[in-house]
Amino acid sequence: MGSQTQPAKVPIVDLSKENLKPGTDAWLLASKEVKYALEEYGCFEAIYNKVPLELHNSTFSLLEDLFNLPLETKMQNTSDRPYHSYFGQYSFLPLYESLGVDNPTTLEGAQRFTSIMWPEGNDEFRESAHSFSKLVAELDEMVTKMVFENYGVERLYEPHMASTTYLLRCFKYRAPQLNETDMGLHPHKDKTFISILHQNEINGLQIKTKDGQWIDVEPSPSSFLVMAGDAFMAWSNDRVHSCDHQVIMKEKKTRYSLGLFAFNSGILQVPEELVDEKHPLLYRPFDHLGFLLFSKTPEGMKSECPIKDYCGV
Repeated sequence: MGSQTQPAKVPIVDLSKENLKPGTDAWLLASKEVKYALEEYGCFEAIYNKVPLELHNSTFSLLEDLFNLPLETKMQNTSDRPYHSYFGQYSFLPLYESLGVDNPTTLEGAQRFTSIMWPEGNDEFRESAHSFSKLVAELDEMVTKMVFENYGVERLYEPHMASTTYLLRCFKYRAPQLNETDMGLHPHKDKTFISILHQNEINGLQIKTKDGQWIDVEPSPSSFLVMAGDAFMAWSNDRVHSCDHQVIMKEKKTRYSLGLFAFNSGILQVPEELVDEKHPLLYRPFDHLGFLLFSKTPEGMKSECPIKDYCGV
């Protein structure tokens, strides 16, 4: 009898331990787990209890109110930056729609979006979006710090975070109707540096392993999926693996999720410490916003790897 291979699972890293402070043994161990997961899977499930269950519940209940707004109101969510606007009502993705809250970690950003959706005001939504984003941004900062330290480039951490901007995307996937596709979102890789996803109790997210296997992600209300995007892969000189993912709607219930996306407002480049004989330089310095704009051009949209076509050596 041959031994049965265990199905692949997304690595889980507990980042909620009280003694998780930079320089401690617990921090160093978690850092190694984070680095391994991002290099091998492009993602990991972070156990992170800084977001109270009450905030989780209230935020997801408010998402229902948000997506129940009239379509003409939701379409007021516009931006000159790709991936920051309303997306929905597409025949090739009938189950999916999403909205973007720019700069949600600032009260001004959360207020700007709320004022467009609810001109009469909605303090509850503004405060939930702002509080949630600030707490999840702390997770992004922790993960980034761990990776930078592990690669010996901690000197670059502060400048990198000073140039980081955030986008909170709110997602809705309705249940498929009879004879309708169950594809919630096509396979893709994010153009971010880091994406952090959080969902309600309805699963559907899948990630693709290096050997081409699609595996289900089933996070809990106290966990988050941390994913590397194309910009992170390029910055790391291909050490980090950009995570290919999709959403398949297997349940007959509406799925809501939230994504906090980290972009960089400056020029990203491979640190000199990550270039050697074994790892020759693969990417030129690049403007992150320029990459987003390129990815929406005809050339970028048909590219198998837009980041390599944009700034590959």
